[in-house]
This record gives sequence, structure tokens and C-alpha cells, in this order.
Amino acid sequence: MKLDIRRKVLLLVLSGSLLTFLLVTVFLSFGLYHARATFDKKNEELGEEVAGYAEDLVETQIKKRMEEVTRFRAQHIEHGLMGTAANVQYLAGTMNAFLKNDVQSAGDSLPNALYTEVPVGKPFIHYSPALVKQGISPALQREINLTSGIAGSLLRMNNYCDFYPNVFLASKNGYSIRVQQKEPVEKISFLCTEPLRHTYDAREWDWYKQGKDASGPVFSDSYNDSGTGEICVSCVVPYFGPEGFAGVLGIDCSIQDLYGDIRETAISSTEQSFVLGKKGEIIISSKTDGILSASIDRQDLRNSAESSIASEAANMIAGKADMKPVTVDGKEYYLAYAPIRSVGWSFGTLIAKEETLLPATKAQSDVRGWMEDFRKTMRGQFVFWAAVLAVAMALLLAGLILFSTWSAKRFVKPILDLEDGVKQIAHGNLDKTLSLQTGDEIERLADSVNNMTADLKTYIADLSRATAENERIVTELSVARNIQEGMLPKTFPAFPDIKEFDIYASMQAAKHVGGDFYDFYLVDEDHLAVTIGDVSGKGVPAALFMVVAKTVLQNNMLLLKKAEALGEVMARANDRICRDNEEDMFVTVFMGLLDIRSGEFCYVNAGHNRPLLRCGTDRFAWLPKADTCMIGIMEGLEFPVRKLQLNPGDCLFLYTDGVTEAMDPEGNLFTDGKLKDLLGTVPGEMETKDILTLVSQAVKAHAEEAEQSDDVTMLGLLYRGQEKQ
Repeated sequence: MKLDIRRKVLLLVLSGSLLTFLLVTVFLSFGLYHARATFDKKNEELGEEVAGYAEDLVETQIKKRMEEVTRFRAQHIEHGLMGTAANVQYLAGTMNAFLKNDVQSAGDSLPNALYTEVPVGKPFIHYSPALVKQGISPALQREINLTSGIAGSLLRMNNYCDFYPNVFLASKNGYSIRVQQKEPVEKISFLCTEPLRHTYDAREWDWYKQGKDASGPVFSDSYNDSGTGEICVSCVVPYFGPEGFAGVLGIDCSIQDLYGDIRETAISSTEQSFVLGKKGEIIISSKTDGILSASIDRQDLRNSAESSIASEAANMIAGKADMKPVTVDGKEYYLAYAPIRSVGWSFGTLIAKEETLLPATKAQSDVRGWMEDFRKTMRGQFVFWAAVLAVAMALLLAGLILFSTWSAKRFVKPILDLEDGVKQIAHGNLDKTLSLQTGDEIERLADSVNNMTADLKTYIADLSRATAENERIVTELSVARNIQEGMLPKTFPAFPDIKEFDIYASMQAAKHVGGDFYDFYLVDEDHLAVTIGDVSGKGVPAALFMVVAKTVLQNNMLLLKKAEALGEVMARANDRICRDNEEDMFVTVFMGLLDIRSGEFCYVNAGHNRPLLRCGTDRFAWLPKADTCMIGIMEGLEFPVRKLQLNPGDCLFLYTDGVTEAMDPEGNLFTDGKLKDLLGTVPGEMETKDILTLVSQAVKAHAEEAEQSDDVTMLGLLYRGQEKQ
């Protein structure tokens, strides 16, 4: 059948239309698929990045909260104990006033626990077996009448605080005055019960002996109270009468009550906490079993088989505050701890590791869920607009290509703009602002990127300021180091006109400035003074303390000058440093005075490392150990003077612990033995500078690339004696 023109034209148009429709459909489908694949890829990358950030943020906030709560709890116990010390000091002042002013009690005499069952909450007196056997003289009875006046103050103090089981006075003459707050089963004071009633003598207890020897309030070790069975510490202080020491006043402080208060601030229901004593023992704990339970034998936690908790126990006893992962009874925890400095304890809080990670994991999961919902929403948008375009192509085939291209660009353009903006930001253009007016999740995502960019600019600005400040501090520390080094003798040979000895010294600080020092100077024509010291701590505080110590020692040495006065030089310097030592720092010092003519060397060692002495061509040997403790601990110390006779060729090597405690990358120390062995290889004719250089090179070779942990200071003195005429 032949087709007419109309049918041919119609067939041609239809064929062309169908072909055009198929080609447009193929091109449009490919464009939409590419746009969706691009979006899915960018959506997945952004989702993973945001989810990871949310996880880290939540975990950090939980750990920070845990550290803050632990520090608050330690401070709560600290405040309770320091308040107890102030209360004990107040009672001692009241008692001293009674005895000084001869104030007689106007009230009734106190009941005697030997003969009366005194109820808790009422003051009473108790006589020791020795006092009963000795009998009470009229003078002692008058003293008891005077002392009984403190009973009212003891009662008020006992009622003042719920965690004071006992407030007491113990006289050196064998009687005690007490008020007991906590009720035992018998509801009478525990000294009214057997066998304590006829055997108790306060003077035999450790807390009495501690108080007698103390100069102020001191805390005893923890113990189980005889009356209440609770875990307590005793805060005691001596009181004095006209004839000097008269007895001890004290307050028992219930650690269980203090601990019970802070348990109400638990971070979670599964949290565990404990108090670690200064000997590594668990004093009190919320755990009832395992290595952190408060057992009777009180084992040292530093000796635990689980190395992580043993290591952190050592840090806790050292007074540090930190948060570390540990393993306890086979389970992983985060441990936060803070010191209770007044008694040398530490408070620890444990939270299971999975519990801290649970909120972070949930946050990460939520973010990923939101991004997945966003991805599904966008996929739905793609499907919807594909259907719209298909209908539009069926209705208006002639405009199919233009409409398809416009639609594809419309959907893909915001994502591509977002990608292009993020790339510019990633390359450092933080002034780039994304402006997408889509009205949907893409616009909100662009706003989030803009907020992130603004925060990043602020952070970089803060970082720049902090970097500039750090550079300023580094410059100032460098100047401080130059000033510090300028205070130490560093011109060698120091005394070129004096041939009787050869001296050389060096110091290398662990930080910009250090706490080690050395000094040498002529006291007069015949005497050379040498000093080496090591201040506790590092950095600027140690350097400032070093300057004070060096100056005080030199001033006193130049004032007294005599070898026999070395002990007095140390004592004066110690008393002067102790008076203004608010930071509780101390310094070990070795100080000697050499008679250049005779070779007699007098010295005092205040807690410093033992020097090494080589007599002639013999090997180096240690001098005796230090006779006294360090300078700055307490006033009134005496420092004995020792003497040596140096002969020509004898060499003295002084050093600080930075030499023997230098560590390699594995933490191995240089050790005293290695130092002595090294000096044993030194030839007798070697100069002091060469000896110090040899030791310094050996220490550096031992440390390798490890960071220097302490100041390294050395001083060598070779005695040659006078030339024979």
C-alpha cells in the first residue's frame, strides 16, 4: 500500500519525534545519574566528618566533667580536714589561755569514766592506770580543775560538726577529757566499757606522740575508731602550760561521713570512687570487692599485678591530678584523680570505658542518621523532578533538551557551588561566604559551613595571638637564662695567679632556666669556698629560689669566713630561707672551704649527692652520706662540719642528680655506678675541665635523643698544693 504525502510527513514527524524523545531521555537520564552520584559522594564525606567531630566532642565533654567532679570531691574532703586543723588550733589556744591565766572552771566537776557510765554527747574525764596507781596530788588536782574548763569548748566543737566522732584532751600527767558524738551499740562513751576503762592510756598511742613532737596541727594515719568502728584520722596539736609542754588536744575526723557527702554527686549510677592513702592503701571505696575494695590488710596498690592501676597509684601518691585509662579486675575504666594534700591522700573516680563512649557513639549514630535522612530526601527530590521532566517532554517535546538541561543544572548547581566553596575554604580562603538560596537542607548545610569558617577564623586569630605571646615568653626566658648564667662564675681559669689548685664548673639547665647552681670564690688569701646546690622543681620558680639560696649562702660565708663556722653558715642560711618559703621549696647543698696552703678541706653536706674523691692516683671513692636534710625544710636545724686532708694530686668531683638520673629513650638512668666507673678511667694528670667534658659527653651519649629531664651541673677541684722551695 502506497503512502500519500500526508502519511509520509506524519510518519517522518513521528519518527523524528520518537527518535528525539529517546535521545533526550538517554541524555537526561545520564545527567541525573551523574548529579545523584556526585551528591551521594559529597553527602557521605560530610556525614563522616561531622559524625567524627560529634563523637570526639561528646567524649571530651564527659571526660572534662569527670575531672571537674573528682577535683571538687578532693577539695571537699580537703576543706573538711583543713577546717578540722583550724578548730584544733583554736582549742589549743583556748587551753593555753586557761593554763597561762590560771582560770578555774566555774561549773560542776566532770564525771569520771572509771566509775560512771557516761552517755555519748557529754564531757567526761578518764584516769590512766598509771595515774590511778600514782595517786592525785593537790597540785595535780588543781591542774585538773584548770584543765576541766575546756570541757565546754570540747562539747561545742563536738556539736559543731557531724563528722567529729570525738573531741579530746590528753594530759602528759595521764588523764584525758573527752566528748564522744557518735553512738556505739551501748550508747555510752567507749572509755566507759571494758577493757578500755581500766587499760586506756592516751600517752601510749601514736597520735599522742605525733602531737607531742609537732609544732602545729598534724594528721595521723587513718584507722578504725575504737568507739564507732568508722574510718577516721586524728588531727592533734600540743598545748602548753607555764612549765612548757602540757599535753595534746585533738579531733577525730570521720572520713566515711565526708565520703558519704560527696557520693551524692555521682556522675552516673555505675560510677566507682575511692580514697588512696599515702602508703598506697585503699582507705575507703565504693567497690566492695576486687583490688580497689577497702580490705583489712590494706595492701599497697602500687604493687598491684595490673600495671596500669599500679602506675597511676604512684602518680596519685605523688600528689598529681590527671585522667588516664586503666584496667581494674580485668575491666577497662577511665580513672580521674586529684590530691588531698593536707593528709597526703588522693581521691579517685572510675567510670567504665564503654559508658563514657556510649553517649559519643550515640551522637555519632544520630549524626549519621540525620545525614542518611537528608540523602533519602534528596533522592526523593531527584525522582520527583525526573517524573516532572518526563511529563514535560511528553507535552512539549520541542523544548525537552533545554528544559532537561535547565532542570539538571538546577538540582546539581547548589551542590557544586557548595563543593567549590568548601574547596576554596580548604585552600585557605577563610573570607569565602557560601550564599545558597535553596530554602532546604542544602542552604542550612551552607550556613553551617559559614559558621564553621567564622569559628575557624576566630581560632586562627586566637592561635596567632597565643603564638606571639609564647614567642615573647620564650624571649624573656632566654634573657632570664642569660641573667642566671651571668650570676654563676664562668671565667676559666678562675684564678690564673693561684697555682695551688685547678677548678672548673659547668651547668646545663633542663629548661630555659634551671634550679641547679654552683659557686666558688676566695674568702681571703688562704681560703677558697666552693658550693653546689639543687633546688626542688624546674623552670623560673626554681631559678628564682636558686638566686636567693646562692646569695644567702655567699653572704653568710663572707660574713663568718672561718672553716669552723661552716655549720653556722648553713644554719643561718636555712633559717633565712625558711622564713619566706611560702612555696615550700627546698634546696640540697654541698659547701666546702679549702685551706689553700695546708690542703685542709672542711665541708657541710645538706642532703646533696655524695661527692667523689680521688686521692693521688687511686680510683675515685664516695665521701660519706649527707649528715642533715635539705635547706628550706624547717628552721632550727644544725649542720655538722666534716674535714678532709687533701694532698697534692687529690681531686674532688661535685655534681647534681641530673648527671646520675639522666635517662635514655627507654627510661634507663645513667646511675651512680656508671659515673664512678667512668671517673675510674680518668688519668691522674687530666685537668678538671677535661674531666667535666668527659662526663658531659658520656651523659649526652647515654641520653641519645631523649629530652633532658633535669639540670646537669658539675664542679671539679684538683688540689696541687704549694710548690716546694
